[in-house]
Amino acid sequence: MTAEAPDQPPRSLYLHLPFCARRCPYCDFAIVVGDALLQDRYLEALLSELAWMSASGAAPRPLQTLYLGGGTPSLLGLGRLGRLLAAVEAGFGLETGCEVTMEVNPEEVTQATAAAWADLGVTRVSLGVQSLDDDTLVWLGRGHDSRTAESAVATLRQSAIPALSCDLIFAIPVQPTATFARGLDRLLSHGPDHISCYELTVEPGTQLQRWVANGAVPAPAEEDFLAQGKLAREALARAGLHRYEVSNYSRPGSESRHNLNYWTGAPYLAAGCGAHGFLGRSAAAALGIVGVGERVRYWHLRAAATYVRSVAAGEMGLRGREWLAGSELALERLALGLRLTSGVELSTPGQLEAGRRLAVQGLLLLEGRRVQATPEGMDVLDRLTLELAVA
Repeated sequence: MTAEAPDQPPRSLYLHLPFCARRCPYCDFAIVVGDALLQDRYLEALLSELAWMSASGAAPRPLQTLYLGGGTPSLLGLGRLGRLLAAVEAGFGLETGCEVTMEVNPEEVTQATAAAWADLGVTRVSLGVQSLDDDTLVWLGRGHDSRTAESAVATLRQSAIPALSCDLIFAIPVQPTATFARGLDRLLSHGPDHISCYELTVEPGTQLQRWVANGAVPAPAEEDFLAQGKLAREALARAGLHRYEVSNYSRPGSESRHNLNYWTGAPYLAAGCGAHGFLGRSAAAALGIVGVGERVRYWHLRAAATYVRSVAAGEMGLRGREWLAGSELALERLALGLRLTSGVELSTPGQLEAGRRLAVQGLLLLEGRRVQATPEGMDVLDRLTLELAVA
């Protein structure tokens, strides 16, 4: 991985749209459930932050990627989404071929909504399938069944939106490996361009964490993680989707350009409650973020209503920042680079020695100064990062 120049200007923007119909028990994102009255106020606050950001000159025109995440962005409705995308176009511009991704749930997909999203300029949908087993979907607290999910995939494949990514969760305690395998095969039969295949994680503060803590449900089992992860890798490879990041598989040319910014250390802007951005010194200074370091990560207030009040007070919803330089930045680049199958360059003799040792153990591939995690190494990335970082 080649380190980006510290003052490379950001050409990507993440927008957080927190509204959801329900909170899934495993979710720890910054979301709002059931407060339709807040949507207009939130949109106005987000438009104000975008206008301030655009006027600052922090980002050159035009953007190369735009990501609408959440939450469930489509719950804002076509009118609000249209205003938002028009504001981004006016304030930042979108280059020809700009990747515009929107997260969507299956129950919102119809031929009409898909056509409308395409008309708004969405070029890529990230669809929250999660499972194609009805009992598992109930356990996950999802708002759709397997039939709805498959119908949504088929509708989006036939729509004018060029690219489709599907999220899938594995190592779910109530979903046996054979059930996961059948669902994956059914999903692949629809020919998605991209699949994000995540293990179920018990996040602190979630309902799932409380269930596991009091013994109401079992924790995800390591043997399911290993067996289902291996099964997914093999099935996705047979279907022509190559693994380019620990949890992401794509047909050639259909990788998420926006998310690759995160993993390669490129700068990006972010707006909205709970959103995190990552900037070099010049862009940060344009936004009034000053400090000591080469790069800064900044983040927004998590609660949507608090964010709205902060923007109204002229504080633009910003909550905190962390400057990175030297060893801190090198550690971040190492950790992110190991997630990518393209690998990362090692920077010290000690790291090279540790890399050789881990290669003998079958966890890394070493060529010159570049290392790549093997499939077995991808299963223990925290260990690899720690052993290389302290070398």
